[in-house]
Amino acid sequence: MLRAVYRLAIPAVAACATLVGAGGVARAADAVPGATSLNPTQVAYLSHCGGCHGIAGVSGPTFVPMLRDSVGSFACTDEGRKYLVQVPGVSMSLIRDDQQLADVMNFVLIDLGGKSTPPGFKPYTAAEVHEWRQHPLSMPDFMANRAHVLERSLAACHRGNNGVAATVK
Repeated sequence: MLRAVYRLAIPAVAACATLVGAGGVARAADAVPGATSLNPTQVAYLSHCGGCHGIAGVSGPTFVPMLRDSVGSFACTDEGRKYLVQVPGVSMSLIRDDQQLADVMNFVLIDLGGKSTPPGFKPYTAAEVHEWRQHPLSMPDFMANRAHVLERSLAACHRGNNGVAATVK
């Protein structure tokens, strides 16, 4: 019996030893490149948003909007920028620090929004986040309102009219 345990244990120990790096810490290749070197903003996104919107901003086939290469379209108007902060999941987020939430929103728009975010995107500030999150959206026809805000933002994007939502170059 003891001999059988040793026969099973020795290969397992050898396999674990190959995963141990020079520092004595077990390491395996990242399933997602760079996943073990996240900054605090990325960690906050993953902890508070990634469960529904997906690690890389790609949500499953649900009512949860996909962020990857699409969320930036809202940034073509001030109305759209404000809307994104007033969405209940953002405005009532457990990320209570306004600067940290502004950083997460900027990560979402710049990194996840990709090409959908207009050139000259004006990053969110803690002051904007503080003001807008005080008034979370609450309406019976939430999805219809979202569609109208997005329609106006997309029209502004196509006109190339970023208005005051864009920074001065």
